[in-house]
Amino acid sequence: MNIAVTGATGTLGKAIMFRLREAGNSVVGIGMNQAKISAMEEQNFVMKRCDITKLEDLDDAVKNCEIIIHCAAYAAPFGSKKRFFQTNVEGTENVFKVSQKNSCSRIIMVSSASIFDRMNHDKPHTDATPEVKFRPKHHYGASKYDAELFCHSQPKHQWIGLRPRAVFGPGDQTLLPRLKRLIGKNNYKTIGNGEALIDVTCLSNFVDAVCLAIKAPEESLGKFYNISNGDPRTFNSIMQAYTAKSKGEYRQRKLPYLPIFLLAHFSNAIASIIPGKPWEPTLTPYGLRQATGSLTLDISGAKAALNWQPIKTFEEGMEELE
Repeated sequence: MNIAVTGATGTLGKAIMFRLREAGNSVVGIGMNQAKISAMEEQNFVMKRCDITKLEDLDDAVKNCEIIIHCAAYAAPFGSKKRFFQTNVEGTENVFKVSQKNSCSRIIMVSSASIFDRMNHDKPHTDATPEVKFRPKHHYGASKYDAELFCHSQPKHQWIGLRPRAVFGPGDQTLLPRLKRLIGKNNYKTIGNGEALIDVTCLSNFVDAVCLAIKAPEESLGKFYNISNGDPRTFNSIMQAYTAKSKGEYRQRKLPYLPIFLLAHFSNAIASIIPGKPWEPTLTPYGLRQATGSLTLDISGAKAALNWQPIKTFEEGMEELE
């Protein structure tokens, strides 16, 4: 099968590329980072340097592909509103346009649990895209939310969506750097008591879901499915598990929530008024919510529709990290 993967230089896309090739598929990776593209080419992958907001370039990149796995996204705690929406919404629209032009049979759309940002998190979120009144305020969550709405406006037989939460694994460029910043010489920091429940996803479990989505039955199409390990952990326990991999003993250092909440909002406000946004604050309100708020997912939909199960445990996933 000929498959194109957007965002192929990122953690998710790269892992998908390796798995698909191992399964005997012909794979082309689409990305922007030339150094990472070259590194993938050295491992004998076919790579295309392409900005997904450029329709003609994307059309050329996916020629003869039967499936498009759309991982590419601009994901950051802070940044230009224009860039978030160009990449995450217009880029998604372009993926559908080139898919239709080239008669691709299916798009696997990768969304984000950040679309639930404005909702109450007292119980696991279902697969349903939230009502418009709950559209996130943060540009990343809002752009991924709008991309989901666009997908729902397209013919159901053309796509299937996956909505992972906090994916971690070998080569992770998102979760690990954030954890490392909170680790001191003999302590790790939590904001507040660190007892908020957080759903996380082992990278291999997510890739399993992608592979199953490729061959999902027609009745499963046209929907988004939550993906996680289904085993929520407190932020404190995640930090304990990660620091346990290192030599020495680490103790929890609790930082007071209110001063950090005020600092995050102040830093975000100052950074937002600087033309061009050249400076990214160390902590933003969005990042603070991710680290201190509970967010769990109901993954029963993916289990039923894809015949998927999260096989790798949290502990096994932690063992893979550097």
